[in-house]
This record gives sequence, C-alpha cells and structure tokens, in this order.
Amino acid sequence: MRSIEFHAAISLVAAAILLTPTQSIAQQKAELPHPKTLQELQQAMKDVLEKEHVPGAGVALVANGVVLWCGGIGDADIATKRAVSCDTEFRVGSISKTFVALALLKLQEEGRVNLYARLQDAAPEIPFKNNWEAMHPVRIVHLLEHTAGFDDMEPSEVYNLRDRDDFPLLGVFKRFKNPQTARWPPGTRMSYSNPGNAIAGYLIEKVTGKPFDQYIRETFLRPMGMEHADYPLTDAGRALLATAYEGNPPKPSGYPFIYLRPAGDLKASPGELAKLVQFLLRRGQAGDAQLVNSESILRMEAPETTLAAKNGLRLGYGLCNYTSVEGGVVTHGHDGGIDGFISSYRYMPEQNWGYVILLNSDNSQRALESLNHLAIDFLSKDFSKPQMPAIDLPVSELKRFTGFYALRAPRSQLFAFLDDLAGGTRIRVINGKLTRSGLFGRPEPLLYVGKNLFRGEKEPEGTTVFFVTQSGDWAVAGEGVSYSERSSLALPFLRIALLSLSLFFMLTSLPYALVWLFLKLIDAMKDVRHLSVRVVPLSATLTLLIVPLCVMRLGGTQFGSFNLWTAGIFLGTFFFPLLSIVGLVLVLRVPKEEINRAVRIHSLLVSSACCVLTAFLWSWHLLALRLWAP
Repeated sequence: MRSIEFHAAISLVAAAILLTPTQSIAQQKAELPHPKTLQELQQAMKDVLEKEHVPGAGVALVANGVVLWCGGIGDADIATKRAVSCDTEFRVGSISKTFVALALLKLQEEGRVNLYARLQDAAPEIPFKNNWEAMHPVRIVHLLEHTAGFDDMEPSEVYNLRDRDDFPLLGVFKRFKNPQTARWPPGTRMSYSNPGNAIAGYLIEKVTGKPFDQYIRETFLRPMGMEHADYPLTDAGRALLATAYEGNPPKPSGYPFIYLRPAGDLKASPGELAKLVQFLLRRGQAGDAQLVNSESILRMEAPETTLAAKNGLRLGYGLCNYTSVEGGVVTHGHDGGIDGFISSYRYMPEQNWGYVILLNSDNSQRALESLNHLAIDFLSKDFSKPQMPAIDLPVSELKRFTGFYALRAPRSQLFAFLDDLAGGTRIRVINGKLTRSGLFGRPEPLLYVGKNLFRGEKEPEGTTVFFVTQSGDWAVAGEGVSYSERSSLALPFLRIALLSLSLFFMLTSLPYALVWLFLKLIDAMKDVRHLSVRVVPLSATLTLLIVPLCVMRLGGTQFGSFNLWTAGIFLGTFFFPLLSIVGLVLVLRVPKEEINRAVRIHSLLVSSACCVLTAFLWSWHLLALRLWAP
C-alpha cells in the first residue's frame, strides 16, 4: 500500500524474518472475475472479504459523476452483528491528507499562503535541519509532495499514549525532532513522511488562527455535505464508527489516539467520501459552490518537485494525491491505513467515475488491492484503454540505461535496511528489449515511449523514467520503482552472501551447544579449559535471536512504548555487539595448545560471523535500539 502506516511495517519485518511465502497480488488479481453487473460486482467483493477474513467493507461507486451505489458488505461490529452501511464511519488514515492539501490550496488562492515559500520563513518556530538550505530550501510544497527529505515517524511519535487528545502540533515537532532532518537535497526525491504533512497541517492553524480540524470542517467537510466526518472523535461519530479488527480470526484492536492528527485522524463514511470523489471530479465544485478553483485541483494531481517529475514523468505523488496506473488506466486518489482500518479512493476525471473502499480490518492488504481492481475493472469496462505507442530503439541506445539501481529514498531510516535486503532493480537488455526485475525476479519488458520514458506492456503511458542526477549518475523512478541510483551489482550479492554465511555459522553454534550439554550431563567435560571461548559466541547468537522474537510479539501501541518486548529489543541489540567482540578477543587470545583445534576454529568462525553482522547492524543504525525514546 502506498500510504501504509507505521505499525504495518512491523508486519513487514516479521514477514521478512519468517520468510513466509505468500501469493503475490498480481496472482491474486489474475484470478479475479470481471463483473458486468452491479450484482455480480457485489458478490465478487463479498467473496474477496470471505476469502481474506475481513469482517466488513464500506463501498461507494460513482459513475457519470453520480453515486451508482453506496452500501456495505459484512459486519461493522461482529459481536452485535451491526452491518456496514453507506453511513458507517471508518478511520480513513492517510486519506486525511487530502483535506490538508485542499486547505492550503484554498489559503493560497486567498493570498494567505504561498506554497513555494520557505518553511523557515513561514514557520521559523518549527525545528528542522537541512544541510542544503542555502541552495535547496525546504518549501511548503515539499511537505505536501513528501519531497522535503524528512524521515517518517519515530516509533514513540506514532501513538499518543500520555497526552491530551488535542496535544499541540508544535509541541509534537519540538519533542520529536529527528524526523525533521533532510536526508538529501529537498525537491529531488519522494519519500513518504507523516511528520512533514502534519507540519503542513500546523501551517493551517498558524495562518487561520483556528485548529486545523475546525478550518477543514467549516471550509470543506460541511460545505461538501459530509455531516459527520471529522478529525476529533465525537460522541456522534463514535456511535457510527465501525469496530476496528486485526488478525485472523479478527480481534478488536481498539482506538489508539495519534499525535500527527492532520496526517491520519479523519473519520468518514463511504457515502461522505463519495462526495469528496464527486467534488474532485467536478473540479472543486460542491453543489453550486466552487470551494477551490479547478486549477488547484489540477495542481493537486500533478507531481512537480521530484527529479522524476522534472524529467517528464506525469505519474507520482502530487499535493496529497497519487496519480498512478491502476487496472490499465490512470487514476488519482489516496490510500489510508491506521490500526484496524485500511482504505482507498480513486477517481478518473476523463471518464467521470470514481470509488471509495473502506475496510475495518488491517489483516489483508490483498483484500483492498483486489477490491480496488474489481471496482476499476467494473467502472472502466465501457471505456477504451489506449496506450502510448512504443518507439523502437537500437540495442546500443537501450544499453545506456542498463545496470543495477539501488534504492536511495527510504521512507523510514529505521527500516532502511529492508531496502538493502530487497536488492533494488536490475535493468537489462534481453532479446532486444529493455527489461526490469528485482535481483532474482522475472524480467518484465519496458517499452520506450520517448524522452527516457518507458511503460510496461499493459500500461497506458510512461510509468518509468531514467535521468541523470546533478552528480552525473543515472537514476530511475516511477511506478513500482522508488527513486534509485545506478550502483554496483556485486554489492547486493556480496551483502547477501556475507549475511547468509554469517547467519549460518552463528546458527551452527546451537546444535554444537547441544553436544556440549550432553557431554556435560555425562560428566565428560571435567578437564575442558577455556569454556568461555565456546559460551560467549553462543551467548551472542542467543542474544540476537531475542530481537526477532520480540519484534514478532509487538503490536499496535506497544511498538513505541517501554514494555517487555521493546526492552528485549534494546537488550538484544545492546549486548549482541559486546558479546561478539568479547568472543572474538577470547578466541584470538587463547593459546592454541590449550584448546581443541576444531573447537577453536568453530568458535573463531562464529565470533567472526557475529562481528560481521554487528558491522551490518551498525551501518543500519540498529544497535542499542530504544524504540520508546523520542
């Protein structure tokens, strides 16, 4: 999911640790039916929910600018058997950001904000660091396009567990300063940052003198006819809110409050978000009122500040609005994810249709993707799906783009190691065609459509662009490819080999320890000297194994608070490097004649492996992790 929230990243880490094979979303889509009637679509959606064990979904379909159907499938609350309806409220997560962008666009139209103003001029009280400020300042527009280079939330910044519900936004930014550090020149790469968007929400408050939610409610939500939608949790909203579920079988996940409210705290029903879709299709008009100019809506849909956009890529993240290829057509919209809820809305102005899908379970991303696919397939069935013509390029020209491209725009620095482990993108020429793949994936053809732009075989227009950075290196970005720079192909293979070999040697210490234990029980180790040479590397291995076990036990609000599992992660990442170094020193210092040769070699291999892994963890900033610390 493009706007997947922080707790979902924990599931990603756990999945990486478990190496559990799952069916790909592409395979899932290939099996889906192609409904021709509304009844067939509703049944197909119901089948997806049952297969993926999702309790309920709120759905709204807009065709020819009017609501074709708005309703629910399944349960809003399992215990009471309350059914989902058109009016059932859901937490819609990052869809909240849409209204932050609309508010700032409205304020710009009124001359009260300049989106291209420098953040340090508009709000000098916001603490942030940008080593490129002189030439590449952070601007307000970067906050909305996620191109400021800011990090995503710190673990303890996600949930508000100890302050009042409306804790001042400025207080949040002053308490959690680390994310507001530009990691590369602003206005070059897109990297999703909830803190950046929340700063944009704070600017609404500073300019209007009102809480951001009050301004959005008065200026957009109520004028659009969204009677109950709101950021604060009101008594009326609570009565209409679906119960949030997680896991399989579904278990209620509660309602944790969050600090960065502008970025993800909106509650709305499918019927209310259908009004947002209609508003965007009508280019800023709600009823007879033009709430924002049509030019502002067009600007929302057009990425502008990334290097990819500056080099001709039309797709990407605009002002809190994705322009992307879905189901063979170009759509606009946003996704959302917050504890127990995932959501999506999309619309296509050229064909005057759109939809809203809201789920009250975060258990299955595949369910949301499948429902998106069904909705788009149904709504676009009567429209042509033209494709930009492919242009033949000689192999010599195609080879300019070949190479390995490493990911260089991590959303979260804490999880940046996953980008290294994912391997990046391989661009090769195979049978006269340019292809794209992961390190070990199946190559997919890329068809040239002009100006260093390429598309997939089933895509309507250029979705991938190659360009040269200011440093003179080739880079690539686009659909399915985050900003990546050309690098050495040997590096990821070397990394994988070193990590695999290190983990192998470390894990051999476990069965080896069983042998020692057996010998100890039969009293066969009386004369064994330097037992620490064996014990310390084993202890280092066991200490590290604590970390993934603790990560897999974390859930929801636990991730950023002090508890048994986060304490275990800290202790594991603190003592592992210490024991690794001590183990290596001990085995190097013990006299060769005083220890069995095989034992010495094995201990040397295990200790060396631990030190190699320590070096990786140090490079990824994963040592002595205090997830509860601001």
